[in-house]
Amino acid sequence: MLACLTLLCLGVGLGHLFHLYTEKNRDPEKCTAPVIVFYNNTQANLTLDFMYSLKKRTGVVSISGTYYVDNKMSGVIRRNVSYVWSENKDSTHFISTDINKVTRDETLSDAVIETVLPDFYVYPGKSISYTILTQGHRGFMFTIGKRPIFFCTH
Repeated sequence: MLACLTLLCLGVGLGHLFHLYTEKNRDPEKCTAPVIVFYNNTQANLTLDFMYSLKKRTGVVSISGTYYVDNKMSGVIRRNVSYVWSENKDSTHFISTDINKVTRDETLSDAVIETVLPDFYVYPGKSISYTILTQGHRGFMFTIGKRPIFFCTH
């Protein structure tokens, strides 16, 4: 009887641990969005990797990609933007706290990068607001107003 009870408790405990593990992997505190930006004769092919802490309301977005002028590669964007965020009804407000440029990779000036990205991604102390709509366990749709900007997948 004691062995049966021990096995039952062990099974329940392992089942609970498995449930916690799968829940954490199903809703990780990160998402990735491919973004292509066109401006005049330029194009930026970017990946935005958002990593965040729901508890601390902080995060880092890692930006990497290539920049083209007249369909010829002109440079590389590679930086990490640290941020804090707050919520007000349906809107999420992000404020950049630090910009860490990966200097061995990034070849473009801030003046060029600001033509294809909002100031939040270029300079510290800048803000941007998104409405973030959960799309089940697949990810989030980032919108400004009613216009979808990008889809960030888990």
